[in-house]
Amino acid sequence: MREITEIVDLPDAAVQPLVHPLDLRDARQPFRRSQLIGMLASPAVGVCVAALIWFVSSGYVGPLVAGCAIVGFGALAGHLAREQAWAYIPRKRQDRRRALPLAWELGSALVLGVVLAVALILVVVRLARPDLTPDVREYTFGMGVAVGLLLAGDVVVTLVRGGGRRALRTTAGLLAVAACLVAAYVTLFDTAGSATSSTVVAGIVSMLVVGAGVGVWKYVEYRRRAVAR
Repeated sequence: MREITEIVDLPDAAVQPLVHPLDLRDARQPFRRSQLIGMLASPAVGVCVAALIWFVSSGYVGPLVAGCAIVGFGALAGHLAREQAWAYIPRKRQDRRRALPLAWELGSALVLGVVLAVALILVVVRLARPDLTPDVREYTFGMGVAVGLLLAGDVVVTLVRGGGRRALRTTAGLLAVAACLVAAYVTLFDTAGSATSSTVVAGIVSMLVVGAGVGVWKYVEYRRRAVAR
């Protein structure tokens, strides 16, 4: 059998069979870069940038394009950096289930909470302007409620699976969304009935459908990677 020469000094397989990029000097930099890109180009950041552009321009196309571009190109760049880091380790020895350092998890949770709060505050202020119709306000509020429900469901599922540290990150976003929904309700609606209209329900349903689609896509990707291993 042809021998494979390792170009990276890996830990002894008898002592440490599984290896993470953080264990290797050459792999640490691209892995850290992938994590940084993941935070700076997360969907929350994309929403924040889109909300900021919408707040300034009052248009719809520009914010949508900017938000999608940040998330899309960020996901691609993060994926390339992450795969570059894992390429230093043979597939059979990759420790892909290892939890990240606690400081990284806390930092990610803080960034997510702050960015989501800023984005949602901008959205609330923009929705309060008189140039928008009540239907737009109600539909957007319904979408926000659905986002909160999806985040709450993710926290519950993660806790059931024993992923307490990952749930911490999602909880930060959930708290930010909940606080901004309360502020939006107080700011945008004069009566309780206006916040329970069919338009609000339509916003909730549409966002839940989108969330379900994303969930199915992630599950398919997870199964595909599991089979590839």
